[in-house]
Amino acid sequence: MAAIFSIALVLTLAVSASAGAQGSGVSVQPIPDHVWSRMQGRSWRSDLPCPKRGALALLTVPYWDFEGRQQRGLLIVARSVADDVAGAFQEIYESRQFRIAKMRLIDAYDGSDDASMDDNNTSGFNCRTVVGTGRLSKHALGLAVDINPIQNPYREGPKTSPRAGRKYDEPHERKASVVGLIRKGDVVTTAFSRIGWTWGGDFRHTKDYQHFAR
Repeated sequence: MAAIFSIALVLTLAVSASAGAQGSGVSVQPIPDHVWSRMQGRSWRSDLPCPKRGALALLTVPYWDFEGRQQRGLLIVARSVADDVAGAFQEIYESRQFRIAKMRLIDAYDGSDDASMDDNNTSGFNCRTVVGTGRLSKHALGLAVDINPIQNPYREGPKTSPRAGRKYDEPHERKASVVGLIRKGDVVTTAFSRIGWTWGGDFRHTKDYQHFAR
């Protein structure tokens, strides 16, 4: 696992350097060669009809971590929504009201959504189907992001994912005092609502508190 995180750190630093000095703004760029190469067989698969390289964009995103330190993370989304998503994360960052645990490309977890969630990683594009179906996930289209999965778990009946999110899956446990927890009307839901994205916390029959999608 340490080796995986070392690769993620090198990738983050390399892309940040190639993007140049961006100050505190979210940057949007085409997928660089080394990132695209790393995606193969991980977050991008030739056996599924996911967006091709030119239809995707890499965002370098400033954020405040759980210790209040300024960080920069990486996120891939569809090029068609990249500017909107960049604007939402810029609004969240500038508000200084919300913390993000980490933001690594899901390739650092070999494309495993479960491993990414278990590590409380904020992620976007991942060429995969919805669990138990052959249907492409919104993540596979680059039209969804998951934020702080542990504090904002997926809940369906008795199932909570990730398991560490069980202490935040009941309404009475979802308190504003919990760092990284998303609540209706906060800066995160407001920023994504402004760009026309829906929040999984508003789902009727399940709750997907981490999930925003167009």
